Amino acid sequence: MSGAVHRARVATSGAVLAERLRLAHTAWTRLQGLLGTKRLDPGDGLWLRPCRQIHMFGMRYAVDAVFLDERRRVVRALSGLAPWRVSPRVPDAESVLELPAGTVARTGLAKGAQVVIEGAPVASPAGAGRRLGSALCNLALAALYALFVAAHASRARGEVDVALVVRLAIIVQLTILVVLFVVRRPSAETSDRPLDWVLGIVGTFLPLLLRRTDLPGGLAWLGGPIQVVGAGAAAVAALFLGRSFGLVAANRGLKLAGAYRVVRHPMYAAHLLGYLGYVLTYPSVANVAIAIASALALNGRAIVEERILARDPAYLEYLQRLPWRFFPHLY
Repeated sequence: MSGAVHRARVATSGAVLAERLRLAHTAWTRLQGLLGTKRLDPGDGLWLRPCRQIHMFGMRYAVDAVFLDERRRVVRALSGLAPWRVSPRVPDAESVLELPAGTVARTGLAKGAQVVIEGAPVASPAGAGRRLGSALCNLALAALYALFVAAHASRARGEVDVALVVRLAIIVQLTILVVLFVVRRPSAETSDRPLDWVLGIVGTFLPLLLRRTDLPGGLAWLGGPIQVVGAGAAAVAALFLGRSFGLVAANRGLKLAGAYRVVRHPMYAAHLLGYLGYVLTYPSVANVAIAIASALALNGRAIVEERILARDPAYLEYLQRLPWRFFPHLY
């Protein structure tokens, strides 16, 4: 087993499930699991995340398997899962605790019990190669946005009407993204679900396909101010977001102050305003389709991020206290 050590206990009774619970949160560590170990000593355990089903192929001893949902409530508890057996797939599970056989019986653990896991978030292993790859990825993402910014900046020369306002606003908004991509903080936990990555990629890159029309549309007078508000909102959100920015849904630390007291995702709200302003200024079938698809992707990504962050009790309380995802009193 590898990774930082956590402690798991039952919330109501205080019964300790594991004093030394290690996290397996990468594809390799989950695949390895407990293979190669001769026994699981009392007090030891393995936490597989994400996981809905386990197998015991190659194992030398039985374990108790406790399936937890996203809020770490027990959705199924298996006692004495023997070597060379496969557990049922538990659709509602988000993670699995592998514990010494007899732990479930000893603690009286049952479905619905709340499990508390103590310990700081564990970051993915980051060796020199991984850090270099992450840095190159950040620079590549920043370069794509920089090209988009440069294209709009070059075409803005000579414009003096509302089109110039829209271009300058989107330049400001996307320049902020360029900076955030370069300085973003490594995540403590990143989703590895394919759909979550698709949402992140679509929401990040699809807006780069927005294109100006030959002439501004009839609602350009409205699109310009909305675009300016979006750029300003992005700047404000960036002040409170700091380096907690990325391509895919992840836990890069909780942000609950400032603009995050108004809505849960102020940066996404700023992007949505920017897309709306751009489409009103440059209406076309392609731009409308791109804006709608980008908005749906951002909404999906926000839902995924909330699912990940809600594993922290402080964020769960925040979700219950602040109902507005993007716009106060609307959504």
